[in-house]
Amino acid sequence: MSSDSNTRLATHANELFARFGILLFIWIISSIPWLLNIDIVLEYFVSIFNPCSTDCLNLYQPEKWSELRWIISGFLGFITIIPLVNFQFWTFSKPGLTNSERKMVKLTLMISPVLFLIVSYITVIELLPLFYQLGHNVHTEYGFVTKYDAISLIYFATMILWIQVLVIISSSIMISSGLTGNLDSSNANWWRIRVYGFIALVSLLSYYERTSNGVLITIITLAMIEFFSRPWTTKPPRYNFKIEEKFSSQGDIIKTLNISCNCEEGLNSEFNNYLVMKNICHDKNQQDELLKLIITNKPNNLVIHCCTNEEIWHSLQNTAPHVNITLNRHQELAE
Repeated sequence: MSSDSNTRLATHANELFARFGILLFIWIISSIPWLLNIDIVLEYFVSIFNPCSTDCLNLYQPEKWSELRWIISGFLGFITIIPLVNFQFWTFSKPGLTNSERKMVKLTLMISPVLFLIVSYITVIELLPLFYQLGHNVHTEYGFVTKYDAISLIYFATMILWIQVLVIISSSIMISSGLTGNLDSSNANWWRIRVYGFIALVSLLSYYERTSNGVLITIITLAMIEFFSRPWTTKPPRYNFKIEEKFSSQGDIIKTLNISCNCEEGLNSEFNNYLVMKNICHDKNQQDELLKLIITNKPNNLVIHCCTNEEIWHSLQNTAPHVNITLNRHQELAE
């Protein structure tokens, strides 16, 4: 609200597609060196995943091996350009974010790549070979003739990496939102719908060939994200207020948000049903907070009490044209 511009939507869309096209081109270019050397990379991972000292690995589906070569090359190429992806994302989104949202995005872009590299090294390089070795020992104890598919070993590791990407990015968003004050129990479902919904869609599309496995993996992924973000989704809200709901003559539910401004008259009143935001006429951070509350709660009417500064509310009306704003300048908030 405090820094929005009147740039047309088409301008933002053109900028988005231009940045996406540049990233796509650079992604393809950066994947080529990995594709040329992918056999060396796969040979290294096969050697550390191989659980037996004898020759017990086979390649049962050569066409799947070729598919894995392309997929892993693209994945490694994307990891290579993560700094550029983060820069482009930050540059595009920064003008439309509030101060707290900017802090959230900064924190997410910084901790996500670091966490991914650390967790990936631990799981793929340290833990996964250990689990493969334990499974091989069990087979040997039962007297089985051990024969393993190299594609299955690599595919399972790739699946683990992709799950980690989804969990780390989503958890980083939720945790960063909580640390910067954007997420609490009052808007937790609003965040869940957007973050979990997008991640669930990506997860299901990633495993469309294995429908049952895809659903199970998606459920596990969402459960892990919820576990990591639980401290902030249950956090008490910063503002305690109540949205008034009444039926209109047409039977529609009309939501009204009452705000005690206290920016001009300096009243010091506290009301359970009113949102008290002192000095909102001059504090841009509080103006941004109000805009986020409007986006989350979607009130039809916004009634401002004890305020004579109309300019700031005209600005809000331009930003949220669907909200009917009324100023009760001299109304006494007492009972």
